[in-house]
Amino acid sequence: MILSIVTINRNNKAGLEKTLTSIYTNKNIAFEHIIIDGNSQDGSVELIEEYAAKYPIHWITEPDSGIFNAMNKGLNLVKGEYVIFMNSGDAFCEDILTSELLESLGKYD
Repeated sequence: MILSIVTINRNNKAGLEKTLTSIYTNKNIAFEHIIIDGNSQDGSVELIEEYAAKYPIHWITEPDSGIFNAMNKGLNLVKGEYVIFMNSGDAFCEDILTSELLESLGKYD
């Protein structure tokens, strides 16, 4: 695996769903996905559990001291050579993981 995707979220279930849909419609590259949730109370955790039942997602939910603390938690868990931060509400352009990104990395898994 060469790519790690880190998603941070706190009480943004709608944005998180947009991000997860964007990530999991790209299926032609192996990647790890790490979700750091800031102890959400809006249904985000249940959404993460739903996706984690289908996909190999490493996730934690716990209070943090802000966005950079959450990003650093995610960075401490990555195993890939490259890291992309896809925070809740972010979305890839259509098929980015299967075209431009693969070409720029020069590797196909």
